Amino acid sequence: MLNTVYLQTFLTVVETGSFSAAAKRLHMSQPAVSQHIRALEEQVGGVRLFRRSGQHMVLTLAGEQLLGSARELVALAERTVQAVSALRGQIGGRVVIGCLAGSAEAFLPHLLAIIQRQYPAVTVDIEFHGSDELFEGLAERRLDLAILSDAPRRRGFEMRVLAGERLVLTAVNGHPLLHGEQTPVGVLRDYPLALPRVGHPLRRSIEDGLRRRGVVISDLRIVCEADSPLLLRSAVESGQALAFLPVSVLPSRLDRIGVVTLVGQPFVQEWYLIRLRERTVNRIVDIVVEGLLGEEARTTLLSLGLTA
Repeated sequence: MLNTVYLQTFLTVVETGSFSAAAKRLHMSQPAVSQHIRALEEQVGGVRLFRRSGQHMVLTLAGEQLLGSARELVALAERTVQAVSALRGQIGGRVVIGCLAGSAEAFLPHLLAIIQRQYPAVTVDIEFHGSDELFEGLAERRLDLAILSDAPRRRGFEMRVLAGERLVLTAVNGHPLLHGEQTPVGVLRDYPLALPRVGHPLRRSIEDGLRRRGVVISDLRIVCEADSPLLLRSAVESGQALAFLPVSVLPSRLDRIGVVTLVGQPFVQEWYLIRLRERTVNRIVDIVVEGLLGEEARTTLLSLGLTA
């Protein structure tokens, strides 16, 4: 009978590409990982499951044959443990969510607090990666969920709108644009601007909003680029530049900065919750999804100035 602990070690080596990396993720020694793989090889008839290719371990033909079944058996074992735990009122497990750095950090902890209150035995790990790495992590099942703004639609992935966040133009208090009247967006050509770096979803949302109003980035004087909205806010507070900021990162009291009233519809950044379309059933991941999209989450988002 196949040992699910050995199968989990096998899957971790596949995902990480080496025994040493698998040992680090599993909090084991490298010899222990090697022992698990040798024991699993004995259980499947003494065939080798990996071969070395440069610095990485790659699957043999036998390993490739085992891979699909290993995933199914480990998933079945996890569901069984979860079902038994649920009978004791102890629904628990680990869910890994991937995000871009400097993205959903302002509101995501508030949503995760809801899940923690409802299911204290559920652990949510947050990892920060680039956009392409997030999709790769989902495809390789290293990530259970991902949260992205301005996410491109890709085949094989399910996308749900998590939140819509208004972006506001901010200026240091005392700035001439904070006069209470509506300001045309074209006026931005006359003032220094702080923006996220090229390629960041927030940058794309801002550029799209400006383009719809007849303003292109090349017309503007950009004096600061940073992916962190908090750093952009600091540029505003110091009087260095104007900046479009998500409402979730505005200070609770606008003592040092103010919001410029612009002509036209507000700039909006949408956030998407993404997961594999074809997936094994995982009740814990479903619970987290339900929590992130549920009624209490929507109420929390509204209290933070976002839409749900």
